[in-house]
Amino acid sequence: MAFISRETIDAVNQASILDLAIAFGDHPKRVGKQYQVYCPNPHHHEKTPDTYIEPNKNIFTCFGGGGCGAKGPSAFAYYYWHEYGRAYDKNNKEDKKNFPVVIEKIAQLLGIPINYDNGQTINPTGSTYKSRRELIKELPPQPDDVCDKVYRAFLSMCPIRKEHAIEWLKERQYSQEEVVILGLRSVPNGEELMKILQQLVIKQYPLERVPGFVQRLVPENLAAQYPQELVEVDSQGRGYWVWTISASKGYFIPVRDSKGRFVRLRVRRDEGKPKYIWFSSFDNTSTEKDKYQLRKNGVSSGAPLHIAPPASQVRNWEIGTELSDIYNVKVVIASEGEHTAQISANKLNLALIGIPGLGNFKDVLPLIKEWGTKRLILASDMDVLKQEDDSIRSLKKQQNLFTKLTEFAKEIIALGIDCYLWTWDIKDGKGLDELLLGSKKLPMEINLRTGQRKLVDLNELYQVA
Repeated sequence: MAFISRETIDAVNQASILDLAIAFGDHPKRVGKQYQVYCPNPHHHEKTPDTYIEPNKNIFTCFGGGGCGAKGPSAFAYYYWHEYGRAYDKNNKEDKKNFPVVIEKIAQLLGIPINYDNGQTINPTGSTYKSRRELIKELPPQPDDVCDKVYRAFLSMCPIRKEHAIEWLKERQYSQEEVVILGLRSVPNGEELMKILQQLVIKQYPLERVPGFVQRLVPENLAAQYPQELVEVDSQGRGYWVWTISASKGYFIPVRDSKGRFVRLRVRRDEGKPKYIWFSSFDNTSTEKDKYQLRKNGVSSGAPLHIAPPASQVRNWEIGTELSDIYNVKVVIASEGEHTAQISANKLNLALIGIPGLGNFKDVLPLIKEWGTKRLILASDMDVLKQEDDSIRSLKKQQNLFTKLTEFAKEIIALGIDCYLWTWDIKDGKGLDELLLGSKKLPMEINLRTGQRKLVDLNELYQVA
């Protein structure tokens, strides 16, 4: 009996979950750095797609209600949930028997050559499974200048709810003026939203292809509830298109580019997981069969960097002006998250870059090259260096993150830019902002070129800046 080679098993284990979801015909919808699908567990019947795939980490998690439990760090795990409705158990006899079958099936779906220990090779290039791959065609977003104008007009009409204001002012320690400057606003409810969208359309702001805005198809009785400016008759007689947004119950955080423009929005949700999502939309008119699930003129947000000088500088930042032309960016700190970046910038009086997830540094390099930055600091809690949970999965995840960080550091150093890591005990704060606000401690600094470690010296840092 021929056994599948270790080479094939390794190839399948390293395969992309996103590619497998596409091969299954699950129609992943891009939402920032993640992709959204209906739960792969066939026993979990979701009304909305609440499972998220993160290609950078190659993991998936179902955040839908009902305690489904579907999650995993590999294409193998995704397949098992998809076809068997549960996680793989290596101690289960039935699962052990299924193992080689699943490896072969995934290889067939993804076109991976299947090698056996007897020298036989099966090349699944002619697999009929490939015909099941259907990609949603992504429309190009509006230019950044257009998105900025639409978002600013939209946010100016959005409410500020008491519970959000309390969080911003007390927990985040923004001032009232900073809340206004930074553009923080609550997500409008249904009645508020229709009035806001009506005003945007009347004032001729282009909503099509601005991430987060989208048209959905509804029957006549629902269309009658909308202002006429938001309603469009479907050319195929299927119903009526109405404008809406892809967010509810939470607040917006504007994401700025290096020219101070609001290029995208993040949503901090009041409930549910993940807590932070992108204000993002999609067009599924080429793939969706259920007419009342149809969406058009929506586009993905992508996952851009957030540029955060101190709020005092944001106040005087003329939209369209490159930050490096008006502010000292010789020293730049990169950390995860928009709030983290802005609050840390306010506390340290330095420029920060909010990156959309650890390991996602691809856009940082060209930016600091353009700015002529002399020192880049990567800020992350000590989980990057060690992990209290010593499970194999956790160790692999941490090793992957640290590997990405050190590889990126090598690229930075090769450009003649000094590169440092700031790190701290997660007990003192999950983010750099919490460390500075709560414990008021300073991080440990590691020179990623020499390995030298010492406590951060802000006076020395300001001399470099």
